Amino acid sequence: MDFPHAAHWLGCVLRRGAGGDHPLSQPGKIAKKEVEAWLEKADQETAERVVEDLICKGGCFTYICSSRKLDKRTQSTEGTFKQGEKYTSADESLVEDTPSIEYWATVFEEKQERIKHQKEDIEANLKTQRMQPGKIARKEVEKWLEKAGQQIGIKVEDLISQGECSSLSNLRRKIEELRQILEQGKEFTNAAVILVRDDHSIKGLPLLVEKCSGRDDIQEKILEWLKGDEVTRIAVLGMGGLGKTTIMKNVHNQLLNESKFKNVIWVTVSKDFNITVQQKKKFDILQFQKKIASSLKLEREPDHENETKLAALISQRLGQGSFLLILDDVWEPFSLEDVGISNPVGNNGCKLVLTTQSKDVARAMDCNVIHVNPLPPKEALELFSEKIGSDVFSDGKIKRDIEPFLKQILQKCGGVPLAIVTVAKSMKGKLLPRHWKLAHSEFSKFESIIDCLKFSYECLEQQCQECFLCCALYPEDYKIPKEELIEYWIEEGLIYKEGKTREAMNWKGHDILDKLVDNCLLQSVKKIDEGEEEWVSMHDLLREMALEISPQFLVKAGIALEKLLEEHEWRENLLKVSLMRNHITEIPSSMPSPKCPMLTTLLLSDNKISTIPEAFFEHMLGLKILDLSWNGKLCRLPSSISKLEKLTTLLLYRCGSLKENLKSVFDEEGFGLSPRVPPTSFFSLKEIKVEYCDQLKKVFSSEWLLHYFQSLKTIEVTCCSQMEELISSSAHEEEKVTLPKLERLELTSLPLLKSIYSSSSVLICDSIQSLMIFDCEKLNRIPLNFPLLDNAQSSHPPSLKEIVQLGFGSIITRKLEEIKYALVAVAIGFSM
Repeated sequence: MDFPHAAHWLGCVLRRGAGGDHPLSQPGKIAKKEVEAWLEKADQETAERVVEDLICKGGCFTYICSSRKLDKRTQSTEGTFKQGEKYTSADESLVEDTPSIEYWATVFEEKQERIKHQKEDIEANLKTQRMQPGKIARKEVEKWLEKAGQQIGIKVEDLISQGECSSLSNLRRKIEELRQILEQGKEFTNAAVILVRDDHSIKGLPLLVEKCSGRDDIQEKILEWLKGDEVTRIAVLGMGGLGKTTIMKNVHNQLLNESKFKNVIWVTVSKDFNITVQQKKKFDILQFQKKIASSLKLEREPDHENETKLAALISQRLGQGSFLLILDDVWEPFSLEDVGISNPVGNNGCKLVLTTQSKDVARAMDCNVIHVNPLPPKEALELFSEKIGSDVFSDGKIKRDIEPFLKQILQKCGGVPLAIVTVAKSMKGKLLPRHWKLAHSEFSKFESIIDCLKFSYECLEQQCQECFLCCALYPEDYKIPKEELIEYWIEEGLIYKEGKTREAMNWKGHDILDKLVDNCLLQSVKKIDEGEEEWVSMHDLLREMALEISPQFLVKAGIALEKLLEEHEWRENLLKVSLMRNHITEIPSSMPSPKCPMLTTLLLSDNKISTIPEAFFEHMLGLKILDLSWNGKLCRLPSSISKLEKLTTLLLYRCGSLKENLKSVFDEEGFGLSPRVPPTSFFSLKEIKVEYCDQLKKVFSSEWLLHYFQSLKTIEVTCCSQMEELISSSAHEEEKVTLPKLERLELTSLPLLKSIYSSSSVLICDSIQSLMIFDCEKLNRIPLNFPLLDNAQSSHPPSLKEIVQLGFGSIITRKLEEIKYALVAVAIGFSM
């Protein structure tokens, strides 16, 4: 019998493990190690690899072996062939007694350790290879690393807790999975193996932009300079709204299709990078470096907090190929060397383009200047005609009864494309001469481009106007996530409910967004990694206009503030204050509570606040929305927060250190209020959203819900690793807590959550519309008052429209599926 047949015969022998009196069908028997070793050796010496699948079924290994053409030319192969001849009979010599569970547990842990070391070696090699510009991990490498990480995290105790037979089966199956991972990992451990592939997105994806009307000559001049070798630094200079960014976006997109530059990098600079230090303006090098590092897809590391080290990393990445760096909206000059940018010179293929409104910046950065001027009347009319459509034209000419008004309106726009486009969109569909005469009478009063932009704003309905103004609370040039913005509008009460569901309000928000984008008051932004329009942004001039319209807004967002506002800046007539995305570390204990009785919105998110004085909120009694999210060092909330009787929304996303609040207001493990809190506290609160608060073990006490939070409509708790229960009950055996207005309950990634409500207590939510539970593996009870959960009846809150569940225990899954079935049955007219 030749070698392929010997291997095949042995595979067939072992394949009969489930049959009759075969040795492997006897309890406690497995194939001998020498047999397994022979099969492995045979696999290695087959010209085309022997396919070997090791399958575990109830404690018996089954081998399926097949082989192809064998190379017998080596002495080693002939030796293996002779050794295999003795394994071709199905007898006791093939098997041995099964080792103990402890033995297999040791084998499992040893293989885990080997995979851990293998993973570390591969990751180190991958990190080195990824330093090459334009390289990312191969997909199969990413998948292997992910799979290896999952297997390393498995605890052997979890595999041997289901009885001896089942435990053996689990261990053997997992050991085989580990063996396969180790075998696959061998392919990646050799330093000579290529672990990376070209990342086509690092050169850049096309930016969302419209055609640049009337600017072809400027665009061609810029491209000519970039493709040549003489000019290496270019400043595109002009006032705001003239289309500098649009021009450069078109240039960027065109160069993506050409081979001149290996990397085409776009960074929006704006005023975010100008910080005040001792009353002087200074360019924030570190924040700028982080933005470039993100564009280059450098992995985030501790070195990214050190300017010098990050400059070295950026320089290393950029130094391995030609690049074009486009910096949009630069307000202050800076040192290229400090940032880590190679000096663009003719022989290194590297070039820099910046857009700016400052001649001083262009001069200090030693740039060749291209001026962008207002459009001449002919091009201005062409752009206006393109945006307004054909309604005001007859036989290719402007209608005679409209023409004089239209031209005077255009003249007021001053040849500024932003003003021309927004006004055109506002006048679209206005066909009667009286519409244009009325518009002309308004424009005759205007003295600036801002006034022209206000006209477009005033053409909106009041609801759209209010939503637009709220966009100015975000930092300049900030890419605002659409869903986040809509949620904020809902929380502000700008999207009126009128009996609508939360989903309907969300769609209304999208409708308002579309109107603002269609009227060119907001811009859609393409998401770089997916190419989807999930963000919007606001032009600098439009943001300036919005803040001018809203003198009761105080916005210092994204300007790297390190200290809170001075006492005199907190004016009594303030309605909204936004200090988001700064570097504020603390609010001084000596600072008195700001006297802002009219303040409704306070946004302190994305700072570094660790402490808030006890009395800070005492004189902000009108506050409705308080956002403290993304303050990872905030460990407690002040007692004065209990005085905010009108508070409707409290946001605590990513407050990872929040673990115990002041005993005078909150209990030690959660947010349970003490008896000393006034009975009207939090009565208006409609939403509580808690995310990444890793020290919290519970959110509410039942007494707190009963006495203080009867207006709650939304509860969202996400990624709190120590959360054990949502609501803790008192000493009573049974309790009922009613939340009459609760519409949405969402629990996500709470690995220790065992109960929504303790013991046998019941939560009554007759207005519930949406129940969403994701990745709560230990949750074994849903205490909502659904009779269907207990007695299989179809009774459920008529308001319930949506149930989503994923990744938790089979008991809960079954019950939710029953509820889902009931909802479907009602929807199609069946009775249960």
